[in-house]
Amino acid sequence: LATGLRASDWIDGCPVTATALGTAGRAPDIQRAAALAFAHWRGIVTDALRRAGIPDEDARGLGHTVISTLEGAELAAQVSRSEEPLRTAGTHLARLITSYRPA
Repeated sequence: LATGLRASDWIDGCPVTATALGTAGRAPDIQRAAALAFAHWRGIVTDALRRAGIPDEDARGLGHTVISTLEGAELAAQVSRSEEPLRTAGTHLARLITSYRPA
């Protein structure tokens, strides 16, 4: 994400977030579509965490955490024009996920 965002000169962030924020409260259909997109991404992450042996309840919570953290870090990276927020988020998410993996 960090490399791609830098390569786009900090422009190509998440189109779902940008659209959802730009239409918040005014376009319920867009809000629903954005919610479905985020749910889909959480599902992909949650499934990967389950395959890694993380119990279902923890995997679902971590799926939310991963997507929310990356979305916030991507926005911070765009605003600061720096890869650091994404790289820092990735480092800490990896540590968090590792702490849930079975021994």
